[in-house]
Amino acid sequence: MRASHKKRVGRLIAALDEAERRAFDERCELTLEAVMCGDVRTAMERRGIDPGSARALRQAEARVAKFVDSPELEAADAAWLAAHQEDQPPDEEDPFDWLADELWRIGERYLDGSQPDFRYAELMDLWAWSLIQYCLLPAIPEARYGVSVNTSLVRGIVE
Repeated sequence: MRASHKKRVGRLIAALDEAERRAFDERCELTLEAVMCGDVRTAMERRGIDPGSARALRQAEARVAKFVDSPELEAADAAWLAAHQEDQPPDEEDPFDWLADELWRIGERYLDGSQPDFRYAELMDLWAWSLIQYCLLPAIPEARYGVSVNTSLVRGIVE
């Protein structure tokens, strides 16, 4: 094979590798967005808020709806990760730790029970708000909330 052909093949392989990396990154981002959308929608419904009022959620759900994950794509992602493991620089900090810290930092402002402006809030703010909801008392009253199933037994003993 001539040197010019080798260079051309090398450029084609590099372009293909870059396209695979972009496709992998996009699938990872869409998978994360799907998780974010699910958490935000669940928290909004639990609080009695119309999920349609959140612009960022509607837009993200529209992007995620077009994404169909399959076993073939998951296998391709695993193969890409295995082939490019050495390309990843070793990090001192786990990216998930950074994400958890960032979500907590954003969500702290909602610990008082306040809510973001759902019309204009970014998806990351909505996700942080949705995760903080588990630290708060339920805003939707429920007849069973605060009632022990063993209350009648305790009354019988005390009375």
